Amino acid sequence: MEDKELVQKVLAGDPAAQELLVKLHREPLRRTCVHILGWEDPEVEDVVQETFARAFTNLSGFEFRSSLGHWLRRICTNLCFRRYRKRKRLVLQAQEDLEGLFTPKALAVEEEKEREIEKARRLEALARGKEGLGKPCRDLVGLRDEQGRSYAEISNVLRVPMGTVMSRLARCRQTLRELVMKVLSGGMDA
Repeated sequence: MEDKELVQKVLAGDPAAQELLVKLHREPLRRTCVHILGWEDPEVEDVVQETFARAFTNLSGFEFRSSLGHWLRRICTNLCFRRYRKRKRLVLQAQEDLEGLFTPKALAVEEEKEREIEKARRLEALARGKEGLGKPCRDLVGLRDEQGRSYAEISNVLRVPMGTVMSRLARCRQTLRELVMKVLSGGMDA
């Protein structure tokens, strides 16, 4: 059965078509979850179920620009990465909580002041380093790092191939790194 026909039957409320869709795609989705989350991850089945729940909810918006399997794997991958990011935040929060328990408050305040001073020093070095860059590099670094533009957008703006954007950006960043290191070591005055 073709994807389009299967989707039409599912949208029409055919329970056999729903079962067939799940049967055809459960194992590939499970493999995708295992690949991202890990073999023994307890949330693999939950993610697969959530994938089907979201797919059935949004199936009427599926435009057939890709295969149904690809669309389902994208949903599944996004859900896996969402869980991964949530775990990372939880681990970082737990780490911060533990550090807070073992660090005296006065020491933590002093360390924060030192971090702020170091951050300001590095930001000043970055600003001085940017001044040392030529205008093309400043513009390119600004587009990518400050404005968050994609390589494709930058390629369109500058009217150069994407590979050229990437190589120029790498060279500009390397030059900027060297200038910042020079400023931090006291070798470059503003």
